[in-house]
Amino acid sequence: MATRRADAPRRRRSVSARRALFLPDHAEDRARLALHRMERSLVRARLERPDALPEADYQNLRYAIGLARLGPFRPFNQPRAPDADVDVATVLSLRDWLLNHLHDPLRLPSPPEEKLALAREAAGVARARAAGVRAALLETHSDDFDAAALDREAGQRALVVVAGGGGGAGYVYAGAFACLDEAGLVPDYIVGNSMGSVLGLMRAQHRYADLAEHIDFAAGLKKNEIYSAARRRRSEFCLGGLFHLHLNALHQRFSTGDLRRPLRMDELDIPLDVVVAGLKRHSYERLAPDLQAGEASAARLLPLPVRVASRLTRILQFFRSDMVVPIVLGRDTTTRSLHAVDAVGFSAAVPSILQYEPGARAGSTREIFAHLMAHHELAALVDGGVADNVPTRAAWRGVAAGRAGGTRNGYYLAFDCFLPHLDPKNVWLWPITQTVQRQMRVNRVYADTMVRFQRTLSPTNLVPGRAGLELAVEWGRQTMQEKLPEVKAMLAPAMLSDVVGTP
Repeated sequence: MATRRADAPRRRRSVSARRALFLPDHAEDRARLALHRMERSLVRARLERPDALPEADYQNLRYAIGLARLGPFRPFNQPRAPDADVDVATVLSLRDWLLNHLHDPLRLPSPPEEKLALAREAAGVARARAAGVRAALLETHSDDFDAAALDREAGQRALVVVAGGGGGAGYVYAGAFACLDEAGLVPDYIVGNSMGSVLGLMRAQHRYADLAEHIDFAAGLKKNEIYSAARRRRSEFCLGGLFHLHLNALHQRFSTGDLRRPLRMDELDIPLDVVVAGLKRHSYERLAPDLQAGEASAARLLPLPVRVASRLTRILQFFRSDMVVPIVLGRDTTTRSLHAVDAVGFSAAVPSILQYEPGARAGSTREIFAHLMAHHELAALVDGGVADNVPTRAAWRGVAAGRAGGTRNGYYLAFDCFLPHLDPKNVWLWPITQTVQRQMRVNRVYADTMVRFQRTLSPTNLVPGRAGLELAVEWGRQTMQEKLPEVKAMLAPAMLSDVVGTP
């Protein structure tokens, strides 16, 4: 089969084709996303055919791709220093060469041996170009970072875990986190939503966690420690619901100090961002009155599953960008001071089903939420899944803002448990799961690896007990185990061969 020379330019996708893939509008982000996908394709091809590309060529290509993504970053060996303002123009020639010569060969559907043959052909030129760019950066930025810091930024990616919502189905994430821990893989940054934010909070509390202790805690939970019958039609921040989600057990667990004050988000060992959805006031006021009205008296006589299904069907209108706006708690210094449990409580407040209200000791937390409501002109704060169920785009922006310890070289591992299932017991969830999956067309673009958990508990099983929880943990561990080779390969450091100053 004829192949092109490594220095021959290759045709790029058209602008319309890129839009069809839901890429962002900013050219810099589009280029970095393309490089992310190139590296993922390279890693997957070599996992299938490890003998088709020599280790040195593989390392050089991965390093070159990482260097081409370079932007401002905080050197790992200067944690208190400001971000190094990298001269991005220095890497543009390398970036353009890689995109022109390797993007299509690595991304288009073809056998892995064909991809790797073309990669091997280009590896020598890529190494030489990367070495030249590396030397120029070290000379230009000699006062900002050293060779070790530059090589870490280009060649080693931070583990960013994105945990989506799904109610009781999300307990599989405990097994996934356990699998990562057993493999020695510690998240550098977590972004969570709804139940994903609850499990994310548990994992983020301590960098080196005893997950068995968290599982024991969750296994012993009782329903009245998590939620109770609704106490009022609506609250200061939430829509009214069938149940009051008070999370008393979590408030007790996530408290600190002699006075057992609530743990703040900025006190977690691992940075955690929590996504909530803001229901736009003007859009909400234009809804039909029956959507704003409370439940009719006759409806309260119906079986609980019927009442829940009816309410979920009514809120399908909320799943629109003109109705809700995603709000990321923890991204800025103000929301980072929120009580962690209050943040995840609002993220899990399913509109008209679960109503959350900060506790009596909320204090400044209430003031921050009141400010958010006024600033964004919101009618209510609701479950983050309504706006962004698996928020990989929010994670991408968080890494760009320095949330992963200052590095901008993130590896995005996304968890999705809220999938459409033809289950007679939960057939009423089908419209919601279908609607949520349509959001994934945007977020899937930003994920390096998407883990879709097919075996889960029911989303309505919020307090499964020990037997149910242990089953969910085992399912999550097994599913994560299948993806583990790819995760390890993507996180393995890459080094440039035969250059001065390479560690």
